[in-house]
Amino acid sequence: MPTETLQRFFAENDVAVRFLHGQVFFILGLAMGLQWRQRSRLELARGLPWLCAFGLCEALAIWGDVFVPIQAPTLDPLTAGFVRSLQLFLRLVGVSALLGFGLQLNEPSTPSAATILLPAGIASFGAIALVVQRLVSPAPDLTTSEAILRYGVGAPAALLVAFGLRRQATRLVGPLRGERFVGALRIAGFGFAFFALTDGLLAPANPVLWGPVLNEGLVAQLTGIPIATARAAIGAVIAVFLFAALDVFRLESDRIAQALSQEQALSAERERISRELHDGTLQSVYAFGLVLDDAGHALTEAVTPPGSPELTPVMRERIEHARKQITYAVNGLNQTIGDIRGFIYDLRAAQADEDLARGLVDVIGEFRMRTGLPVDWQVMGRPSEPLSPARRHHVYQVAREALSNVARHAGADTVRVALAYGGPDGRGTGMRLSVSDNGVGVSSPIGQIGRGLRNMRERARILGGELTVEGNTGKGTTVVLELD
Repeated sequence: MPTETLQRFFAENDVAVRFLHGQVFFILGLAMGLQWRQRSRLELARGLPWLCAFGLCEALAIWGDVFVPIQAPTLDPLTAGFVRSLQLFLRLVGVSALLGFGLQLNEPSTPSAATILLPAGIASFGAIALVVQRLVSPAPDLTTSEAILRYGVGAPAALLVAFGLRRQATRLVGPLRGERFVGALRIAGFGFAFFALTDGLLAPANPVLWGPVLNEGLVAQLTGIPIATARAAIGAVIAVFLFAALDVFRLESDRIAQALSQEQALSAERERISRELHDGTLQSVYAFGLVLDDAGHALTEAVTPPGSPELTPVMRERIEHARKQITYAVNGLNQTIGDIRGFIYDLRAAQADEDLARGLVDVIGEFRMRTGLPVDWQVMGRPSEPLSPARRHHVYQVAREALSNVARHAGADTVRVALAYGGPDGRGTGMRLSVSDNGVGVSSPIGQIGRGLRNMRERARILGGELTVEGNTGKGTTVVLELD
């Protein structure tokens, strides 16, 4: 097709080409803005606000080349100059945002402070320069200002973005090898490199640097195709392949959902194992221990049975040996029971969503099974937020130690355990756990009580709470753990 025919065709469709050119960048900015609202841990996501601002400002500035000439006959020169200055200001904000995007992509090679301060400084300085121009001349010639903006900021910013996108693609090759969006990032990087050439270096004819010779007019004269067409095509390439690269965020979401599903399955399996250990294995081992313990007592009584003939030394020796073996077996079973309990608590501690009261029910149930003492259990209120597994573990250990002290020292026949959240009305923050009994009470100063109480106080300190022990001789003891 002859050059003259091309020039005539594009001259007749100049409005459509420029409108399409602006629409490409508008869609780019809109898509980046929508993606920005989705939370992501990828470095690429942090720069999307800059790219969104660039796309929207570039679209408005390009559309200004469509609507300003249409409205020019109805505008006085002063208003037309103001609209032209506003259009240049939009382009200034756009390329400044593009520079911010490039700096963000290249962190930590570029200082974090520069990512904000440099684009903001350029935009502020350019705005001041535009205002000064308007004050000096009501209708300034902005061709030179636009050329300086394209040469000095637009082209370097686009090249920085091209380098940054290739760098991000290189970082993603390892963990995401074979994924198509890695290649899409690279192609988008090439797109910004061509954008630097067509939009940054080929400005309208101007007196700056190579502007009088190498400009938009020369390209249109040699090829018959206006530079706006090439810019629209390059913008479309950038938009299409950046859209394809956004698939990385979908993949990230899928992997997070998969990890969450696996964690839920693992949590359910931990709960099942701990339940089987508690309700099956632990109960069976404990029952066998009781049988052996009963057999041991029977053998002890058989050594000197009342009203029976004296046993021979050999019989006594065999009975004593059997009693010792039974005692050894009972001690081993008790140790096994303790190990199984530890496994159960380790499994429970790994469950991030377990309710504290649910775990305390298990602690109390094991205490009842071991001692036969009745326990009055009460829960008041609801937690404002769940405790972490590590903090729950410390609370369980405090409750277990307090109940163990009751079994060993209190001589009580009733125990009361109460868990209260918030204030008296059950609302607000904080938690209060109390373990009380009707036993002999504290017979020595609190500071002289043994290692168990010191361990409970240390756990309270780790939790950032306070442990108090109240009691008098013959009136029982109350251990209270309070957390803010």
